[in-house]
Amino acid sequence: MKKGILILLMVALVAPLFARDIDAVVTADWLEANLSNPKLAVIDVRKVEDYKAAHIPGALSLLGSTFYVPAKGLSNELPFMDDLSDALADAGIGADSLIVVVETDGARFSWATRVAWTLAYAGLENVAVLSGGQAAWVKANKPVTSEVVKKAKAKLSTKPKASYLALKADVLATKGQVVDARTYDTYFGLVKQGFVAQAGHLPGAYPLPFSWITNADGLVKSKDDLAKYAATIGLDPSLETIIYCDSGVLCTSWWWIMKEYLGWANVRSYDGSSQEITADPSVKYVPLVWR
Repeated sequence: MKKGILILLMVALVAPLFARDIDAVVTADWLEANLSNPKLAVIDVRKVEDYKAAHIPGALSLLGSTFYVPAKGLSNELPFMDDLSDALADAGIGADSLIVVVETDGARFSWATRVAWTLAYAGLENVAVLSGGQAAWVKANKPVTSEVVKKAKAKLSTKPKASYLALKADVLATKGQVVDARTYDTYFGLVKQGFVAQAGHLPGAYPLPFSWITNADGLVKSKDDLAKYAATIGLDPSLETIIYCDSGVLCTSWWWIMKEYLGWANVRSYDGSSQEITADPSVKYVPLVWR
């Protein structure tokens, strides 16, 4: 009973700490109702051929490689901010744009949030992810087109938010909580990616799989459910929270949920993640144990 009351209190006390002009996660219905908004910028990050075949009216095609790049032997690092601002401005996206990121479906939610996290890191305040992606849009019988649109070039200067990014040193020095967003099999070391040097997880890390975020239809679950998941495994919204995965993609899914959707104040995403930190022989991952 006491644990149940604690969970409910934690859910109730965590309120968004910022004002948004657009929710962090939007539905197909919301997007359809706002397609005529001149500030709206729908970024379709699917394959170009999928975009050309059918996309949301007015959507812009930008490759994921605009937002995450290989660098220093790591797979998915932040791009140079000048390159990012140029690409966005050329596409007609400005600082006041209401941005909605669209991926293929709910299974690609983490890839959508990797794009959204990069945009948030760059200082763009109003970024959202379409719940369920293109698949949810189509399933809801919303309009699609093959017409490619071109917006007038905009003005945009990035204002990086360093507090959104965790570096390896931050992970090793943190007195807060560390979250592993990978699957349970990966967390416990039963499987691992070839580019990750060690099986298992960081000692003390909380397991919170990315797959818990979406339901069977690929739609993002309710705020109450997501907050309860975090509370039930023992996470405290008031503590510094660093999230990692294998290569800096899956971790952004829970960063997006905690920071942008639930309003946690101090959350960082570690884009070097296991790929970087397991290459350090002084760091020892632990398999087959809970935390």
